[in-house]
Amino acid sequence: MNEIHLSLALSGLAVVLAFLAWNRAGSFGRRLEEAELSARRRAENLALEFERAMTTQRELLAQVASGARPSRGRILEGRLWDDVDGPRARELVAAGAHLLDVRSGAETVSGTLPGARILPIDSLEERLAELPRDGRPWVVYCAAGGRSAAACEFLAREGFSGLYNLAGGIGAYGGPLARPQ
Repeated sequence: MNEIHLSLALSGLAVVLAFLAWNRAGSFGRRLEEAELSARRRAENLALEFERAMTTQRELLAQVASGARPSRGRILEGRLWDDVDGPRARELVAAGAHLLDVRSGAETVSGTLPGARILPIDSLEERLAELPRDGRPWVVYCAAGGRSAAACEFLAREGFSGLYNLAGGIGAYGGPLARPQ
């Protein structure tokens, strides 16, 4: 009788252990599926980043082939836009470049550069069609130069060329301010 009880107890224990093993295997399977999905997403993101970088390098090479002289910094950093100081920005504007102010509405209340289009960076993507694609360069500025650099990056990805970021922001321009319209 004891042997039967022992056999039944061992059989029950074996069933419990089998259930626990099966449950744990299912847990590992789910974790493996999640890891595979995460790895697939990372690979897709890396492929997208690589393609963007290659597109930028191709564009820089095309500019060189057509006689342009992109700066060493632009080539090494993979940028399709240049940083400019205030005097160079004023030269570009005097020669016909567009001015784009990407500061917020609250920031532009204190004044903008004369003739600037005001298009806050937060709405740049949805209002992109408002910007003319007439081949004239763009001098893009903000308060300090960070958001305008991001705007230049975005505009370059959207096919704009002749982009210049006013390094140091609106204060670096050195000209009079106008009331926003």
